[in-house]
Amino acid sequence: MNLKEQQYIVTLAGCGSMTQAAKKLNITQPALSSYLAGVENGLGYPLFERTGKALRPTYLGELYLEKARKILALGEEFQHQREQVLHGYQGRIRVGIPIRRSPHLIPSALKIFRGRFPNVEVIVQEGNQRAMTEMLREDQLDLMLCNLVNQEGELEYEHLCWDPVIFLVQSAHPCCRHARYRDTFYHPWIDLREFEQEIFILQHPGQSLRQYSDRLLEEAGLSPQRITRIRNIETAAQMAANGLGVSFCLESYFRHMMFIQPPHRFSVGGRQLAADFSAAYRRGRQLPEYTMQFIHLLKNLMEMEVGRMSEIDKNIDKNL
Repeated sequence: MNLKEQQYIVTLAGCGSMTQAAKKLNITQPALSSYLAGVENGLGYPLFERTGKALRPTYLGELYLEKARKILALGEEFQHQREQVLHGYQGRIRVGIPIRRSPHLIPSALKIFRGRFPNVEVIVQEGNQRAMTEMLREDQLDLMLCNLVNQEGELEYEHLCWDPVIFLVQSAHPCCRHARYRDTFYHPWIDLREFEQEIFILQHPGQSLRQYSDRLLEEAGLSPQRITRIRNIETAAQMAANGLGVSFCLESYFRHMMFIQPPHRFSVGGRQLAADFSAAYRRGRQLPEYTMQFIHLLKNLMEMEVGRMSEIDKNIDKNL
């Protein structure tokens, strides 16, 4: 930001002398005199009255100086902010996150992040993945947190955590006795084909959990004849807990749900299917250091939660 004109005129007014001002500005007196003449010619009116070698502001000069000092103050403020941005201490992150995850991740992340980067503004946009992807493409978001089902070619991804897909069945369901432990599975494993005649409570097509559910059903060779479509994942889980059908869920979602009588959680499929929860941003974009720190913070929080809850899950599953 070049504010040389304002700096020269304010210095002239402060010194009251062309000679002293030129010395302070480290230029020659003729150069400063010529510069002032050019400014005054452009304005069509003198900024200073000359009394001998002394300079006194005219009325227009006083008006100019009032505005020039404000401009210089804003310039100094901008330079300070520029340094803050360049060193990663000031900035902005516009982050999109699924509504389901937001209340359990964003408050913890912001509390820590603001302590480290108090001058970085974090703007949170909650929504579904399709809408957030469009916002990312249109540069309305800097970062999108999502369950990575299919990679978009114009986006880059930073993996945050694996989130197991689980199968929910009412605790009193007779088929629960067929569950057994298998290596590499997160919970006791059960054959989906045991539930062929059940009502499957599934999300709407396009939702990431529905896509994971469809993979597991296709792998089991099942095409449910009775389906109830529910967009809200917790509603589906509560319905399964009440014996209104069976449903799928993500492990991290389930952990934050409250039940009168929790459903049983099972692993299904030939291998443990897990959602790849990731942070996405536009390919080729160089993210500021504070944004990378925000991503690492999210990853650490998710890993800590997975480690803490896995110990609790082991104790729960022993009672199955």
